[in-house]
Amino acid sequence: MYENLEGRVMFETTDHGLRIAIPVRRGPFLAIYAPLVVIWLGLATVRYWNLLAGPHPEDINFDLQMIAIGVYVVGFLYFVCWLAWTMSGETVVILNPPTVEIQNCVFGFPLSTRTFQASQIHRIRFIPHTRIATQRSIINPTSSCIRFEVNKRSESFAKGVTEYEARALIDRMLLMYEFPRSWF
Repeated sequence: MYENLEGRVMFETTDHGLRIAIPVRRGPFLAIYAPLVVIWLGLATVRYWNLLAGPHPEDINFDLQMIAIGVYVVGFLYFVCWLAWTMSGETVVILNPPTVEIQNCVFGFPLSTRTFQASQIHRIRFIPHTRIATQRSIINPTSSCIRFEVNKRSESFAKGVTEYEARALIDRMLLMYEFPRSWF
């Protein structure tokens, strides 16, 4: 059973190690983007429903309209995937001392899994939030993450964590396994 580690980060101790769940932080544009896309898709549906309901001559305009419908369908699928990730996505870190597994899950189902040897991981550190490029006074809450080095490349996870959540998460990981040259 999960226990609260810090903020929205949860953990549970398993027989072989530790399981940490980090829910996705909703970005600052969710309240604007989601209703805007719903309105856009509603208007497009009415427009193209009327187009397809009537008779249509075989001309280039109808073919272009079909291409536009395809673009709308792709946009709708992207929107549904983005909404599912934003509302139910989480990163799960499974730390069993010989390995570290990082899963990205939606509705509890893993979409991607990365596995690393714990002995090869070093320099675990917190990368703080950055500012939005056009509005230097506004901080982008989804830009922070925890980064580490493995086999001469950089990997990251836990996007959108706060400094306190990252500190608690890294401290808990270091209790399970002493990763070389790791700091906060």
